[in-house]
Amino acid sequence: MWLAGSASQTPPSPAVATGPHPAARSVSAQCRLSMCPPRSLLLVASLVLLDHLSLARSLPRTTPGPEMFQFLQHSQNLLGAVSTMLQKANQTLEFYSCTSEEIDHEDITKDKTNTVWACLPLELTKSGSSLTSREPSFMKTQCLSSIYEDLKMYQVEFKAMNAKLLMDPKRQISLDQNMLAVIDDLMQALNFNNETVPQNSSLEELDFYKTKMKLCILLHAFRIRVVTIDRVMSYLNSS
Repeated sequence: MWLAGSASQTPPSPAVATGPHPAARSVSAQCRLSMCPPRSLLLVASLVLLDHLSLARSLPRTTPGPEMFQFLQHSQNLLGAVSTMLQKANQTLEFYSCTSEEIDHEDITKDKTNTVWACLPLELTKSGSSLTSREPSFMKTQCLSSIYEDLKMYQVEFKAMNAKLLMDPKRQISLDQNMLAVIDDLMQALNFNNETVPQNSSLEELDFYKTKMKLCILLHAFRIRVVTIDRVMSYLNSS
């Protein structure tokens, strides 16, 4: 996961990191004092992976495959689409406590995928005795497969949520079809036909207030995940 930022931001400088990201140190200290509340875990993991990839960008490179540029383009399109949808939700649902500071962050991929581990740069795992068997091609395949599974889980949730939002007599908000289409585009580009157990949406009650609150929570979590995906694709494209 990555620290949220705009789609137009440039990748981190390839300068060698001299220590943990300052924000990561701050959040980590807070976690030690408060046993790391659930809403902080997603941010902590994002900062840690960001710090690792910032260091990895200064290490020796291999030549990326031509498909990586396509993945990067799709991830950038997705980041723009989810940012637009989140801005729309913040404006439309202004009375639903939809801002990042007000919601309780939730990671629907927790205990189901491990993108932070799978996408950890190979150069930073070579010193660990239990990690030395990881080969570059295997690492990239694991990383992209984990990203695919993340996208699949969010896609299921968003589609189920949108079906309920369309039943709302007020028709206050619905999901941007462009965002759903771009999710599908990236999944098709990744082209993993993983045989996994179908994910059941957690949305069970036809409660439009709860559904809109859940939309805010999912959009914030998804944007953090998409920033992660975009940074990983940028790293793989330049490595």
